[in-house]
Amino acid sequence: MLRVLPLLLLCAAAHAAEVALPPAPPPAHFDTESVTNAPLLRPMMERARIFRANISLWATPSNNVELAFGTSRCGDGVLLPGDESLAFGWENGAWFLASPTNRLRSAVTNGAAQRTLSFKLRVREDGSPVSLSVGDDDVPDPFSDVTAAPPAWLFSCDWDVVRLAVRGTDERNESLSVRLDTDAGVLILR
Repeated sequence: MLRVLPLLLLCAAAHAAEVALPPAPPPAHFDTESVTNAPLLRPMMERARIFRANISLWATPSNNVELAFGTSRCGDGVLLPGDESLAFGWENGAWFLASPTNRLRSAVTNGAAQRTLSFKLRVREDGSPVSLSVGDDDVPDPFSDVTAAPPAWLFSCDWDVVRLAVRGTDERNESLSVRLDTDAGVLILR
């Protein structure tokens, strides 16, 4: 039993970390924008080898739900506009994936429907991307230009905050999840 305890502790330390992202509050101004932030802890970012996010929403041609990742300029846990290193989500009828110097959009859809985007990125110990899969049921690979050869701007171990921004006048029912997993390993004892 005493030999098993250190292994159990090691396994417990190698678990996934779900980022607790609170729902966006109701808009406070007529521009309909609603924003909330959540911290990304340094140890969690340094151990991350798999970065997953899901965005589910009632997608219409006029609404916007955005997840943005970056480093807080003031160190206060707030990601200000312009400080994003990576942003993705739904914008006016299409999925988008963006960095400060790149912006990709999927094909535009005109109808309203419940949609879910799944984002899964594998990274090396230094944070450089290894593989990327992005898609939903209707658009299995909306960003084939970057999934074939994932660029460095898709992840940074230095990020310390994630921001959720919701805009638009249509019905809101967004749900999100962000997970950072360590690489799974198998230990076989004989």
